[in-house]
Amino acid sequence: PSCARTQKMNSLVIMVLLCCSAQSSELELAEQACDTAIERGNAFLYSRQTKNGGLSLNATPALHDVWANAETNRSWHIATTSIAAMAWMAQPQDDARDLRIARAIDYLCKSPLVKRPDDWDTDNTWAYVYSLCALTRAGNNAYIEKTHRTKMIRQRAQVIMQELYKYQSPMGGWAYYADETKAVTPNWATSFQTAVAVIGLLEAKQLGWSVDEHRLRVAIDTLIHCRLPDGSYTYSVEIIPRVDTGTGIDNVKGGLSRIQSCNYALYLAKQMGYKSPIGHEQIITGLQQLFANHHYLDIARGRPTPHEAYHYNSGYFYFFGHYYAGLLLEMLPKKEAQPFFSPYVNSVVKTQHGDGSMLDFFLDASGKEYGAAFGVAGLCHARNSLK
Repeated sequence: PSCARTQKMNSLVIMVLLCCSAQSSELELAEQACDTAIERGNAFLYSRQTKNGGLSLNATPALHDVWANAETNRSWHIATTSIAAMAWMAQPQDDARDLRIARAIDYLCKSPLVKRPDDWDTDNTWAYVYSLCALTRAGNNAYIEKTHRTKMIRQRAQVIMQELYKYQSPMGGWAYYADETKAVTPNWATSFQTAVAVIGLLEAKQLGWSVDEHRLRVAIDTLIHCRLPDGSYTYSVEIIPRVDTGTGIDNVKGGLSRIQSCNYALYLAKQMGYKSPIGHEQIITGLQQLFANHHYLDIARGRPTPHEAYHYNSGYFYFFGHYYAGLLLEMLPKKEAQPFFSPYVNSVVKTQHGDGSMLDFFLDASGKEYGAAFGVAGLCHARNSLK
């Protein structure tokens, strides 16, 4: 009997070792795939950077008439350049890459401010929130500091924040349309764009830059107000938030990407001493929800019409959500982040084209650039979670 028990124990040990070996092998393959995708994505982005530092400036006209305004497209080009700069700053220092970062930052600081495209269209806010986030990252970048650009970056960020404040709605957040009222100050606000603005403002405050504290606190409270009992966030800022049943958008299946961006903003707020319900447990739950329901984003990716997929998911939700999921992985302890690494890498790498680009929505030529920028940045932050 003791011999039989010993054999069983040995078999169990072998099974455990094989399982650990398989997991180790899977992790190593994911790391290799991640590194390769980052390298290929960088090569594509490098090829798209123009002499003045911006990306995608010669983009083809928008495929949808509603987005054909020149200022709308310029806003996306500014935002795309910002995301690419953030992707490069998330990587180890490299002389050639540092020069590209500096050129991109110069472009962001010296370009004319994006104007409001139309009475109903406030897509200029996308340029504001992402250029602010890029400038705050640059304000903490060792190479940029050596080049004596810090003062220029801070001054530009202050100008952008003042512009951004003009578009904070009475609901406490920001959105990219004002078609309900067409007012000077829009009434509509969304949770996810508010989250990006909050991240930029919090990072600016971390650097000691002047931030309107009241507006920041209101925006953080707005995000908390949007959070639903199932862990998702309402798409719009509602007076009375509610979970949608059936195929609605205001639930986990329709809010997979919003969960990641809002969780990251509120977790960062909590780290800086603000009241927030988001800790490690909520981050892990949100990531579990992302991968358990990932097929809804897979179905939406590449579809040409916004919100046509199940639960009103749009193709352009894909890389937006994955970028913030990568940031969240980096925030977690290694043991908690590691189980998500392989699924995360697989979900991003499988989208990469032969030229290194990534695409989730057919809009204009900037689609490949913002996809690659988001994808590379997210992979870099996810990769850091293993260190």
